[in-house]
Parts: sequence; C-alpha cells; structure tokens
Amino acid sequence: MFGRPRRTGAAGTFLPVIVAAVAALALVSCGPPAASESAGTQQTPGLTTSGTGGSEPSPLEPTVRPVPGPPAPDVPPPSAAPVLRWIPIGPIGPNDPQEGRMYLFAQGRDCDQLRDGVDGTTFKDVWRAAGAVCYALRDGTAAHWQDASSALAAVQPLPEGRCLELAVLAVARSAVEYHNSNPAAPVALEPGSGEACPRRLSGLTVVDENFVPVPGLDRPSGPRAGGTWVRLDGYYVRVSGVRIDGQESGVEIRSVDGDYGPFYFKTPPAGDKDSIAISIEDTLEAPGEVQFFYDDGAPTGGGTGTTGPGGTESPGPESPAPSGDTGKDSTGTDGSTGTDGP
Repeated sequence: MFGRPRRTGAAGTFLPVIVAAVAALALVSCGPPAASESAGTQQTPGLTTSGTGGSEPSPLEPTVRPVPGPPAPDVPPPSAAPVLRWIPIGPIGPNDPQEGRMYLFAQGRDCDQLRDGVDGTTFKDVWRAAGAVCYALRDGTAAHWQDASSALAAVQPLPEGRCLELAVLAVARSAVEYHNSNPAAPVALEPGSGEACPRRLSGLTVVDENFVPVPGLDRPSGPRAGGTWVRLDGYYVRVSGVRIDGQESGVEIRSVDGDYGPFYFKTPPAGDKDSIAISIEDTLEAPGEVQFFYDDGAPTGGGTGTTGPGGTESPGPESPAPSGDTGKDSTGTDGSTGTDGP
C-alpha cells in the first residue's frame, strides 16, 4: 500500500506520551491554585504550627515574645526607708531647772549647748550621750558614731520617774542602733509625737497656811469643816479648774509662778461625804483622779515644814516640796517646777 510507513518501537510510542503530559499540565494550570491552607483553615498572627505533611495538624500554641527592656528581677519591691521619730515635746516650762533646758537643746539638736551644759545636770551621763549622738547625726563620721556608742554604753540605769532623760535616752539609742544596722545610710529624722512627760494628776499634798507640806499624814486629809489647803501633785502646765466628784467646784485656788508652777486649792466642807475625788482641767487632757479624805483628827500643820533627806526644811510656795508618792529623787531636779514632773 502507498503511504507513510508506521514506526514501531520506543520512538514510535514517545510522542503520544508527551502530548498527554502537556494536556494534563494545561488542565492543572487552568484549575484553582494549589493552596497551602486547607479549606476553612486560616493562620493566626503571632501563632505557629508544627507537624509534617500528611499528618494531622497539631494544636496552635502562642509564640512567647520578650517584653521590651531589661528583665525584671525576681525580688520584692524595696520598702520605704525607715525614719526615726526625734525627741517629742516635754512639755518644758521657762523656769525649769537645767534638765529642762538641756531637753530643749536635745530636741533642737543644739549640739554645742548640749556639750556645754552637762555640768549643771543630775544625770550627766545621759546628756553626754545625747550630745555625742547629736554630733554623730550632724557630722556623720565613723569617729562620731563610735563616740556616741561608747557614751550610751556608759549610761547608768535611770529612776522610773525621770521621763525627760528616759525619752532622750530611748531616741538616742534608736539612732545608734539604726546606724549600726545601716552604716552607709543617713538617719532620716521626723518630729517626735506625743509628750515625754504626759500630763497627769498623781497625788495630793496637804500644806499649811504658808504652803509648807504638813508632816505626819498617812493620806491627804483634813477637817470636815473644810478650808484645808492642798497642793496638786503630778505634771501639768496650766490648771484651769479643779473638779470635785467630776463637777466644777468653784473652790478657792492659788497658782504659783504661772505655767508649770505648783497649784493649790482649798477644800470645801464635807457635808455628808467622807471623801471627795479630785481631778483637774489643763490646756490638754491631764488624766488622773485622787482622793481627799475628811478626818477631824488629821493634823493641820504648824508651819514648820517637813524635814527632807538631807536634814533641811522643805521649801515653801516658791519651790514646793514633792509629795511622798511622786517618785522624785532627793534633789528635786526633775525637769519641772513645783509639780511632780519628769
């Protein structure tokens, strides 16, 4: 037969294979593009996936991103620096003895006056220590702090009633203790609060017409007819009134030396009472209530005064002697004038 001879073998079968491949490629290119996502699945910003082709997708996990800036230390926040409350008000009167003036010097941190005034005091070691601490706070040198520690170590125990010295000593020790615990830090000071010697009425002393304490009394007492002069013992500034059994009394009163000075009143008649309760009003609250007893057998005094520990007669109204329960030492220099003070 006439015509193109048919080829057999590999060369003869290759062309149809190529044509089929080209056709398949064209079909693929015309269809939807291959997607890297499966239908209904979207990638979430900031999240990553893991897994291999042909396996089930793993759960989405958040990507940990560092917080800008240096990492926060794993320690609690610092607490506020402690402060030391300085010496509170006394209160101190203008006529107080040297201890009162020294207390004001300590309160005002007048170091030179503290240093120079020690010789006029009863408890010199307290005021030497106060002066040493004052210089340490002012200058802050290691030598001054060592002097302060040594001076405080030399202080002897104080009687309970010495409230001015006890207040100064407590604050001075606190300052040195803080410095020893924080030697590189300054001692922050704040004004003191309250009073070193809280006002109070602590007792009564019967006096004669010259305001000299009457000897021989076991308790404050006088005739039922009234008219007994009595001194208020305690610590007060300006007594504005005497209350009897909680009521304003209107009794006769006598004040000596003004503020901080001793204060006297005259007892009313007993009436049907065997005793009366005495309290006072001051510029600030002055708690305390003491008893006066009516006893016609009580001595009324002869004006001779009381014999003190040194064999001397107790003074009169210019500087009244303390009553027996005031806790003063025999010198009477306790930071007050006429009252049972610090």
